[in-house]
Order: sequence, then C-alpha cells, then structure tokens
Amino acid sequence: MFHRFRTRLLLPLVLVGALIAAAVAAAPAVAAHGKMVRCIGNANFCGATVSIAGGASNRVVKIKLTDTDFKLVAVRVVPKTSKGAFSISKASFRHGGSQYRFTLSAVAANPPGAKIILLFAAGVNA
Repeated sequence: MFHRFRTRLLLPLVLVGALIAAAVAAAPAVAAHGKMVRCIGNANFCGATVSIAGGASNRVVKIKLTDTDFKLVAVRVVPKTSKGAFSISKASFRHGGSQYRFTLSAVAANPPGAKIILLFAAGVNA
C-alpha cells in the first residue's frame, strides 16, 4: 500500500521535472504583439517558454498547444530572482482548447535570459 501511495506522489513530480527540462532545453520563444508560441511536447503534456527579459507591458501571449484537453499545471520562472517580477492576467483557453491566451506584464529589471515556463498536462484535475 505504501508503495502505491509513494508512486502516486512521485509520478507527478517526475513528470513536472521532465516537462521543465524539455521546456528549458527548447529555444526560448518570445511572444511579441500576440505572436504565437509553440508548446513543446505530445498529446499528454507540453511546455512553453516566454521571455520576460527587459520587461513587458500588457503583451498578449498565445500558446499553441499540442492537444485540446490540457490544463495549466505549473508556471515556473528562470532565474528564481525574477519570481514575482511578472504577472499573468486575462488567461483563457481558446479555439476549442488548442490555444492558451493571456496578457503578460513584467518589470523592466528582469535580466537577459529571464523567462517563464508554462507547463500543461492532460487528464489533470485542477
């Protein structure tokens, strides 16, 4: 019984770790003026990176998802010092769930290479 409980806890953590690694490995995508950002993954999960370097003011970001039944499961920031230096508002799924759209604002003090990583997964109760 303990083994099953431990497996149920570890599997999501391993999955999130793999998603973060895949999203960081992918070239950071910059969404400017509503430009589309690709979510890298498969029909079960994907990750998208959006630059916050140098700031942003009410920038509309559109993420093209790899499937239609995703939920947003995590938002990570690199570097950790940029945590709290951005905000996401007006977030919604569009086009039958194949696109995630939001408005991004970020402070100008974010260093070069600063980015947010959005992780999506299918079949997650959120």
